[in-house]
Amino acid sequence: MTSGSDYYREYNLIKARKAPSKINMAPHQVDAQVKLMNWFGKESKGKNGGILVLPTGGGKTFTAVRFLCQGPLSEGYKVLWLAHTHHLLEQAYYSFGPREIDQQNGFEVGYVQEPRNKLNVRVVSGTKDHYNIQQTKATDDVLICTLQTASSALKRQQPNFMKFLESAGEKLLVVFDEAHHSPAPTYRNLMINLREKFSQMYLLGLTATPTYNDENKKGWLKELYPDDIIYQVTLNELMAQEILAKPVFENPNTEFEPDFDNREYEKWINSFRDLPENIIEQLANSRSRNQFIAKAYAKKRDKFGKTLIFADRWDQCVQLCEFLRKEGVKAGAMFSHVYQNGNGRIIGGGDSNSKTLEKFRNNELDVLVNIRMLTEGTDVPDVDTVFLTRQTTSKILLTQMIGRALRGPKFGGTEEAHIVSFVDNWNQKINWAQWDPLDETLLIDEGPTGPQKRPPWQLISIDLVRHLSQVMFNNKSMEIGPFLQNVPIGWYQTKFFALSDNNEDYEETSRLVMVFDNEKESYEQLMDNLAKIDLADYENEETTIESKTEEITKWSEKYFNPENSIADDLENNLFYIASHMGQVKEKPKFFNFEERKYHDMDEIARQYMNLKLFEVDPKLKTEFERDDRYWRVIYPNFESFRQQFFACVQRLQDLKIDDIHVIDGFNPENNGLDQSIKEKVKKKYPNCLSCGEINKKLLEVDHINPRYFGGSDSLDNLQTLCRYCNISKNVLEIDFRTNTSPLETPQNELKIFNPPRSHELEDETWIKYLKRLINLFYCASVVKNITLNEKEWKVELYDGNIPAWIKPHLEELIDEITILRNQINLKAPEKIIVV
Repeated sequence: MTSGSDYYREYNLIKARKAPSKINMAPHQVDAQVKLMNWFGKESKGKNGGILVLPTGGGKTFTAVRFLCQGPLSEGYKVLWLAHTHHLLEQAYYSFGPREIDQQNGFEVGYVQEPRNKLNVRVVSGTKDHYNIQQTKATDDVLICTLQTASSALKRQQPNFMKFLESAGEKLLVVFDEAHHSPAPTYRNLMINLREKFSQMYLLGLTATPTYNDENKKGWLKELYPDDIIYQVTLNELMAQEILAKPVFENPNTEFEPDFDNREYEKWINSFRDLPENIIEQLANSRSRNQFIAKAYAKKRDKFGKTLIFADRWDQCVQLCEFLRKEGVKAGAMFSHVYQNGNGRIIGGGDSNSKTLEKFRNNELDVLVNIRMLTEGTDVPDVDTVFLTRQTTSKILLTQMIGRALRGPKFGGTEEAHIVSFVDNWNQKINWAQWDPLDETLLIDEGPTGPQKRPPWQLISIDLVRHLSQVMFNNKSMEIGPFLQNVPIGWYQTKFFALSDNNEDYEETSRLVMVFDNEKESYEQLMDNLAKIDLADYENEETTIESKTEEITKWSEKYFNPENSIADDLENNLFYIASHMGQVKEKPKFFNFEERKYHDMDEIARQYMNLKLFEVDPKLKTEFERDDRYWRVIYPNFESFRQQFFACVQRLQDLKIDDIHVIDGFNPENNGLDQSIKEKVKKKYPNCLSCGEINKKLLEVDHINPRYFGGSDSLDNLQTLCRYCNISKNVLEIDFRTNTSPLETPQNELKIFNPPRSHELEDETWIKYLKRLINLFYCASVVKNITLNEKEWKVELYDGNIPAWIKPHLEELIDEITILRNQINLKAPEKIIVV
């Protein structure tokens, strides 16, 4: 088989006209056909361009092909059909009709009228099974081609491609599938260049999402499609007519926590791609997770009915089928991987897939698991439910998968379509693709046209949490400054096209550039300069930040002071701005963060820092869940919010201790005690009762029951603690004079803070650190002895304390100690034993 042999057909129209397609058009398709024919038949004004708008599942491709056959192709036109993925190319290709005579279904090309007696249709792309651009012929009548291939061929004046275009003369019609991508620089330049060469060219855009609020994109759509929308019908209208099903969404939580480390996340977040392959592998290969998905179907099999499951890996397909069959579900799989199973048989691919699909069509299978082979182009009309085994950042992919279940009763489908999307427990904020069945424009969400009163939280939270996570959590003892200093005063909203995940398309990307205190003027000066220079490189969607590192570094050094910059991704931000200005030809809009003042964690810390520990959590939960705050969007979960609170409390306490800033008149070293009383306490307890510190410069007198709660200045209510243990204790009532925990049940977490930062007095320092954490956990001086060996640290508690209380937290503690000791080149223990 030669390359592309399945993707070229030479139709005998004399025979095809004897068996025209028997597919009846729906009422909205008939209306669209009338409008399209009127548009094509109107008197030419030099620029002919319009858009056909049908929602996903409304039959855009079928309607367009029927129009082409009855209209332009019958009038002797040639067609250049452009799409951004090979799936869309193949969907269009198969819509013209089968290779051989099919008396049952017939041919769409059977509607092409005389005198044309043959029609040659070819698919051209960089995909190995398709024809390449050099194999294009002037005798081709319909060339179905990727946008990238056509753009490159026109720029290079590729001879065979140019011969095809020139053979059309003044009779060329271009179809732009997914026309909302038209404003991308490469694509719009392709259309402009074609129109300059073929002034009478017709341009037909196909899309489900034509509406832009962005004035720049509106302008380009009007330029490319001066006839505006030729015909449009809404999703709601087609649902009302039972042409499309009503989607019903479910989002079961798998409770699976992907291991997506921060360094990998930082590298990926600016890649404009879907999840990294190794993360997808984790999700796909988890047997417990796949079993959960199978059981989710089995529990509601009567409700879900005939179901398509979209998976990511061939072995995931096998696992899902295995678990489904154990639940008594008839399941089959389609994937392209071919391998020998234990019995020596080949499973997957080729005929096996065809047979499995046929069984599913004939209702011999309840569930069909596939690796996105059925997103487009394959007819599976009566699907009740779609299972999405993971979330995706690709709006196109999400739309394609959901679209497989949207066929309504009048087209052999169902009244309701169940869309079941499985959700995992991510530690990161990820801008997942969203799909609202009642708001088609969400797929190209542009935000409001006027000044934004509320920030786009789904976007701002990602960057904000990323920044706060780094400054607050990654280095727990660093001085971070006031909380609001780490919250932006506003942001620039940049939008530009970049190469997509599959390298087949240019997808629009939205990136927020966070602007912190004292940065606004620097950004404005930079943009004033960019407006004066040639940004042609940044207009190119395939330009990467790596290719412009030298130039961007110069901008950074010229306009910003890196030492004073809060932003941790300044060079990325400069790349976003340059790409936006290169493509949009204007500065990005700036939006003030008007609600910034209501999200000051320092203020919350001041408000609650003097409460007892058991009183704090209810207050924090109430704050976290307030409807007029955005904490739940900024932070992925309550625990992250809680950690941020304690980080702020610790910073404020450090300020008090260091006498840098005194809040509410409180300073532990100015606690109103007479010097004589302090001396008596320190004489009675010469060391820190919690960690054993003996350095007199660090020792302080602490109220066991704080004055704030009515504690007295009597010797019975005073103890000696070091500065660090006093900070850790805060205003909790803890008596470190006793060796037995007063608690009846263990605390929920072990607080980890104030780690050692040097080699000085190595073992002694780490013993104090460990004592401090464990004694605070038990709320008493329970540690009798600690011995440190190379592989094992052993903690001995006084009698009457329960070692099992702290054991669930030891793994986390070892991980933390390993990180801390690695930073100062010290070897960490393999385990900690508490007896």
